[in-house]
Amino acid sequence: MSRLYPRINKWTIPQAALAKTVAAVLPTGLAGRETGVFWLGDRSTTATVRAVVMPAGQGVEERPEQWKVSPAVFGAVSLWAKPRNLALLAIAHIHLPGIPAELSWADRNLSVHVPGILAIVIGNGGADHHHSRWGWYVYNHNEYRKMTSSQLRDRLAIEPFGRLSTWRADANGVCEVEF
Repeated sequence: MSRLYPRINKWTIPQAALAKTVAAVLPTGLAGRETGVFWLGDRSTTATVRAVVMPAGQGVEERPEQWKVSPAVFGAVSLWAKPRNLALLAIAHIHLPGIPAELSWADRNLSVHVPGILAIVIGNGGADHHHSRWGWYVYNHNEYRKMTSSQLRDRLAIEPFGRLSTWRADANGVCEVEF
């Protein structure tokens, strides 16, 4: 790994990040469309999630079987995150009922390719509330690899009282919200 992308051995995730993620995505999933959130935080050997950002609105497409975030939205999130010393650690998105909580070809090939980033798939339109039922993937060596149950136990720490903020982002910027 480079200094730009320090190696991540473990992720610390506030319990609230899991709950806020489901709260953010479930309404869109119930409406029959895909959506998702970004997890940002401290990138180091132990990466800690500090913020859940929901892209929605201008520059975001939420359709059945496709969630698309424009470069303008990624840019707005990057401009907001940099002075806060936050890095993109994960992208979590939903698959609708009947579609496995596994990365699709598009998820694997058209998403962010950064060493150590997590791609998380929540099944049943976001109704799979418990993170143990989600598909967890990490990007390394030019591909996403599914994490095994053993890897999840060793590399994820769910923090009951971790500090967390919630935000909404579109092509125009980022603002704090509660969801």
